[in-house]
Amino acid sequence: MKLEKIGTKTAITLMIALSVVWLAACNGAETSTDTPAEASPKSIAVRIGTMGDAVDYSPYMIAQAKGWFEEAFRPYGASSVEYTSFQALAALNEAIGAGRVDIIFEAEPPAIIGRAVGNDLRVTGISCSLTQEILVRADSQIRQTQDLRGTRLTVPAGTSSHYNVLAILREAGVSDADLEIIDMNPPDARVAFETGAVEAWAIWPPWVEQQVVAETGRVLPDATAQIHSLMSIRGSFEDANPEIAEAALEVLNRAKEWIRANPEEAQQIVAETLKLDIEVIRLAWPKHDWTAVLDSGVVLDIQDKADFLYDNGLIRNPVDVANDLIYGEEEEEPELRKAA
Repeated sequence: MKLEKIGTKTAITLMIALSVVWLAACNGAETSTDTPAEASPKSIAVRIGTMGDAVDYSPYMIAQAKGWFEEAFRPYGASSVEYTSFQALAALNEAIGAGRVDIIFEAEPPAIIGRAVGNDLRVTGISCSLTQEILVRADSQIRQTQDLRGTRLTVPAGTSSHYNVLAILREAGVSDADLEIIDMNPPDARVAFETGAVEAWAIWPPWVEQQVVAETGRVLPDATAQIHSLMSIRGSFEDANPEIAEAALEVLNRAKEWIRANPEEAQQIVAETLKLDIEVIRLAWPKHDWTAVLDSGVVLDIQDKADFLYDNGLIRNPVDVANDLIYGEEEEEPELRKAA
């Protein structure tokens, strides 16, 4: 287990630099990687990826378990559907830039960062909106955000949780320089948290609920923030396969409707997929809004996050969310995808 201290700018800036190098190295490979599949629409292998493992990907997990992606894509020439989970944002951005993943389930900051480093990424749908929290150990004397001064907090760099930690600290009048913010992926962070190597952990469900159910952790009541869980598609893939892109959105909306109608069965499928106790999933479930739509309010909230990242030097290029990330049929304000 390796602890690496990250400041407000260092981690994401390093990750962006690595992504730029990868994108430059893979720029010539995009054509050779994509051409065989996209030029032969009758033999397409559709590749779907997620940024980590999370309860907010439940519509994706339901659709995967029921074979809905394969069923929906087959009429448009998809010979297979491949599924991959990425544990680090840099690896995901490299795969997008190299054309090795076509449809991505992730939160807003990863999508924003991917777009800022030059990935042709288009947000097409929303799985849900959810609550993210900061964990402290059950026996900790930390009671509020201000008590985090002088502690060690771990969070995956460049993720929605990282953005939210910075925003939560700022709201409480705490500088990121007042504590150690350490970049760790969730599995390593869990070990660090449980062994006391760090005092706090900013993370999404179900990692929070696992600690609460085990009575090893509790959440800070004043340290919550909203996350939007999105579905994105590589632009060149959508251009070459518009029917598959539309079918993916239809599957997402179908899965959301099914989840709302069958919550207990949905929870069981998610628990089995993530190999977790059903009680963990039940505890996390109310924190997710499966009725969320990609409307102007959500777009404005994502824009606030893009502006925050740019204004604080965490991304080098500004991102106009409505025009750079959202594409689709014209609606009142702005142009948005159809959503369930």
